Amino acid sequence: MKPLLIESSSQMDALVEQLSHKKLIAVDTEFFRETTYYPALALVQIATDSIVACIDPLAFNAQPALKKLLLDETITKIFHSCSQDLEVLFYYLGDIPNTIYDTQIANALLTDHHQIGYASLVENELSIQLEKSQTRTNWLQRPLTKKQIQYAGDDVLYLYQLHNRLDEKLTLSNRQTWLAEECNKLSNISFQVDIDKLWRRVKGTTRLSKKNLMTVQCIAIWREQLAQHKNKTRRKVLSDNTILRLVLDSPKNVTALNQSFAPNEKLNDNECQQLFSAIENAQKIPEEKWPDNQFNTLNVEQKVSLKNLQQLVNNKADELGISSAIICSKKELETLIKRHEKNHGVHDDDIPVELTIGQGWRLQCIGQTLVETLKET
Repeated sequence: MKPLLIESSSQMDALVEQLSHKKLIAVDTEFFRETTYYPALALVQIATDSIVACIDPLAFNAQPALKKLLLDETITKIFHSCSQDLEVLFYYLGDIPNTIYDTQIANALLTDHHQIGYASLVENELSIQLEKSQTRTNWLQRPLTKKQIQYAGDDVLYLYQLHNRLDEKLTLSNRQTWLAEECNKLSNISFQVDIDKLWRRVKGTTRLSKKNLMTVQCIAIWREQLAQHKNKTRRKVLSDNTILRLVLDSPKNVTALNQSFAPNEKLNDNECQQLFSAIENAQKIPEEKWPDNQFNTLNVEQKVSLKNLQQLVNNKADELGISSAIICSKKELETLIKRHEKNHGVHDDDIPVELTIGQGWRLQCIGQTLVETLKET
């Protein structure tokens, strides 16, 4: 099916009118974020069983019409692996699309392929091989080539068929409510960065003292704010290696601070002063507020418990015919084990609601079993 390129408000209004009566639409995006903090939306593809449209947000202001369409709760939006699509749409629309159906998640609830790619899923389910030549193309260039438009259109063309095929399988396996639980969470994703945990984004900090980690944290907060302000990637503002050098060198003035920069790192005088102030402020923060770099460390007994719980999860995954990764992460099991030890086994009947194994289908399938196993140790 040849995609229709939408390059004007009048074309967009006509498309929205056509789509407003649909119960299902397939959605995908193309974007670019190699050099910027925020992803730049380059194209939005929408398809039904009879239409494939590529909407060019660089040609006109598509935001009002797209917002009306993608926030319409009566229309289910079919995506594949939608987290990045939702992020770029959030920054473009100012809101997150609702009523989502993610085919990657649907497949993960049926098979042991936890994060299957779109092309592989199309080949597995529909026996169609997709063209991959435009995977690394520059979607911000204009005019778009015919190959780019066709490739973009193909990214949504088969989502409709995938939805129908997967939904039928979910119904037969009585797992539609599982998918509903998963997809309901998608519209509530937060794209706000956790400021208190920014030090964890800096590579090479595992051997640093808590005091030095506090300095890393203060520098990382400063870097995050400047990256957002300049719309540049974090590492374009200041590399992780430079952050580590600054922490270890502990510059006593702005002149000394400048000597820690890599040749390609250029900050103006005001930015240098702000960075130096961040380093100075880190030295004034009391010890009880320093980051805890032992958050992933388990003792010998806890490691035995972890191994036992992982085996239970793996057994349940085999029984269900799905990947253990979609049931529960290692980090969640570690959190559960530490909570059990902290409470000395008391009040362990309930799993914290912030853990996925304490909710919905996971709680029914394995969550309570994990709690009972811990109580017996």
